[in-house]
Amino acid sequence: MIKVLVVRLDGTGGDDFRLAATESLAKLFNAHVVGLIINVLPEPTIVDSVVNVSDWSRLLDQARTAGRELEEKTKNRLKGLAPSSEVRRIDAYAHEQARLTARECRTGDALVGLRLSDEDDAIELHDVVEETLFEAGRHIFLVADQRSFDGGFQHAVVAWNGSREATRAVAEALPYLEKSKAVTVLRIGAGTESILTATQDDRLVAYLRRHGINAVLERVAQKGLTDIATVLVDEVVARKGDLLVMGGYGHSRLR
Repeated sequence: MIKVLVVRLDGTGGDDFRLAATESLAKLFNAHVVGLIINVLPEPTIVDSVVNVSDWSRLLDQARTAGRELEEKTKNRLKGLAPSSEVRRIDAYAHEQARLTARECRTGDALVGLRLSDEDDAIELHDVVEETLFEAGRHIFLVADQRSFDGGFQHAVVAWNGSREATRAVAEALPYLEKSKAVTVLRIGAGTESILTATQDDRLVAYLRRHGINAVLERVAQKGLTDIATVLVDEVVARKGDLLVMGGYGHSRLR
């Protein structure tokens, strides 16, 4: 059940994408919206081992004033998006953004964010996404455009490999899948799975159907040296999927 949505806002153009998705989800689930502002404060500048306290204090005051202005602006924007909303503003340094976002998401059902990209300014911070996935215990709903889906989804695709991460993603996604007209469970690498793996795939479909979700299973072969991510994207596009459910990580963050 999705009843509390957390959306991180920073005053950039990316907020339009975040809020468009939040509005759709709030209508779809009749959810409360939490606008989270991590107002970034300037770090002290050290010159010749000395901190200019006067300049730093002035910059801190400017940052806090900007934060209050964004908070008021956000309150007004949220009033028109959802019947129930609140704004939480936290003044903090840049390196604290990820930890604080994860902490605030623990009392919500999902974090609404932007898709990750290294070629666009309208992106979600990578460390915020990672920290939320690992430390918040909540899923992330990533959006790529301002398409409306307050009436539900046309075709949801579940990227399934039988892992713990995929299993958790399916459980978290049940409310979304219930609002989808079509649901496909996609297993990539067909032809190499064991009898046990095939049985688990069938059991997942049965599990979803017991939740009232009329899912179908499709197995797709991995072509040559093509990586699974590329195959997955191609298959989602071919099926005109507008929702992709998948686990976040299958390994430790240690690099």
